[in-house]
Amino acid sequence: MNKQGETLDFYFSQKRNKHAAYQFLKRCLRPYKQDKQPYTLNSDKHSSYAHPIARLKKEGRLREDVAHRQVKYLNNGIESDHTPIKKLIVATGGIKVRKRAWSTLEGFESLRMLNKGQFDSWLRTDNPKTRIWERSAFMNRLFNVEYVDL
Repeated sequence: MNKQGETLDFYFSQKRNKHAAYQFLKRCLRPYKQDKQPYTLNSDKHSSYAHPIARLKKEGRLREDVAHRQVKYLNNGIESDHTPIKKLIVATGGIKVRKRAWSTLEGFESLRMLNKGQFDSWLRTDNPKTRIWERSAFMNRLFNVEYVDL
């Protein structure tokens, strides 16, 4: 999540370790040239972040002057953003088949991003009165769902 509260990406892994952190950070940084990358990366105090950040710097995928701040409470916004997803997973009975977990989480996160307004730049109008209808129409087009007005 960036400082505006927008979800940059998400990563699903069986374990929270340095390999998973490396894959996630590499994936998040991929679309950004080095001059557009953040100056500061905030994370909680989990030990899995320092090695991947150093590795990405060494590989030239992350700017050399990036600061890594490990402060337990700076990450609270990100962690609290996961809460609605966790509630959805519990409400659906949990994830029973690991192979389907990615597509399920991808759908949940896409809808959350849509509801947070992150796709509004793709909509045809900025009128707040029609924004909900536009978001619904966008999702219908995205998932190839036909809408019939009765």
